[in-house]
Amino acid sequence: MYVDDSEAPLVAVGQSQPSDQAATSLAERMADVAVISNAVNAGELVIDPETGEQLLNTLRGQADAAAGWLERLRGMSRPVPLGTNWVGEAMSGKFERRADGEDVSFVAVLDQYHRTLVQAHGAVDEAMRRYQTTDDDSATALRRIASTEL
Repeated sequence: MYVDDSEAPLVAVGQSQPSDQAATSLAERMADVAVISNAVNAGELVIDPETGEQLLNTLRGQADAAAGWLERLRGMSRPVPLGTNWVGEAMSGKFERRADGEDVSFVAVLDQYHRTLVQAHGAVDEAMRRYQTTDDDSATALRRIASTEL
């Protein structure tokens, strides 16, 4: 009798696991947020306060939800009682690692998602601040011009 003890997934060549796809998609979104942050820091992107507040509220809501999911998920990251035989113990460990313990575990991906939301929130906040600064500087310059022409 042959028993394969490897933990290699049974996936056809060229196919990817849903967890790999989620991690890849998240990595792409993280790169997008980095591009936005760089554009804000370079002064290439500003956001008006009204639109920014709407975006901040959405990001804050998602970040709060992700933090709640993380808290609940971390509480679930424990061995599942599937019996004391070798199959139950192997499956229990596999489920525990999927929840928390691998690079693409639910906890790892959700934690990255939460950090990305927080980073995006910071970028939007900074873009709004730069908009306000630019607006104030422009108003001051216009008042200066108007007062010299009188």
